[in-house]
Amino acid sequence: MEQQVNALIVEDIQDTSDYICQRVRQLFPQIKQIFQAYDISEAYDLIKHEDIQLVFLDIQLTTGTGFDLLKRLSEENCIDFEIIFITGESAKEYTLRAIKYSAIDFLYKPLDDSELVQAVNKALTKITSRNFNHQIKLLLERVGGAQTMPSNKMAFHLHSGIIEFVNISDIVYLKADGVICYVFLKDNVQLSVTRNIGFYKEMLVSDYHFHAISNSLLVNQEFIKKYNHRELTVELTNGTVLYASKRFGKDFKDQFNKKSGINHLTQAIRQLFGR
Repeated sequence: MEQQVNALIVEDIQDTSDYICQRVRQLFPQIKQIFQAYDISEAYDLIKHEDIQLVFLDIQLTTGTGFDLLKRLSEENCIDFEIIFITGESAKEYTLRAIKYSAIDFLYKPLDDSELVQAVNKALTKITSRNFNHQIKLLLERVGGAQTMPSNKMAFHLHSGIIEFVNISDIVYLKADGVICYVFLKDNVQLSVTRNIGFYKEMLVSDYHFHAISNSLLVNQEFIKKYNHRELTVELTNGTVLYASKRFGKDFKDQFNKKSGINHLTQAIRQLFGR
């Protein structure tokens, strides 16, 4: 029996909402009914009273943000639908990072059909997994930006269709193998995730102590035991040996020399002042 799916578009500009509706209706005949809401209050009422499985949610609305809507619904434990965020190019970086950390899809305006198809197909396969509240909780923990302490959690969408929630401090390294990315955890668990390594690189390098030692390897500094620049090898605390590229190896060495110099300077100052 074909899955019955109803969708809701939350977008405050009617022409944009109508366009999204038209594209979704044409590309996904299995979506039986498409509701449209133009503000947070209208969206809230529709979600509370209609059977909706998929929400296309604009981030910036005239009456608030899509996160305001999700926070209210989350507090009432009423999030039982998949979400695809719709955003403009001007979206704040920390906002997009929060979405990425929670493994929720987002699309830029104007919509690209191929990206829309990929996002909706993924959402339709995930509707039965019921990880909505976990992902939204992680999203709301992070969306406060610099005002709140960031969560140590990261959600990964696995090739099996499961959403796996991982402590970032437990990630030893990530490895790209063609279009597939593997995440290696400290308890010897290996995850096969749907995003490429580039999707995670900027976040983990900027927000945490990860280093890209080649185009295909991203390593957590906390698990690095030894680096041999002559052989371009990185030995991890679990005995794994990884190989750095020459270009990344030089950057890697320079980074640690700089940090080492700062540490030596700090120690000298402490000795000088008796601290």
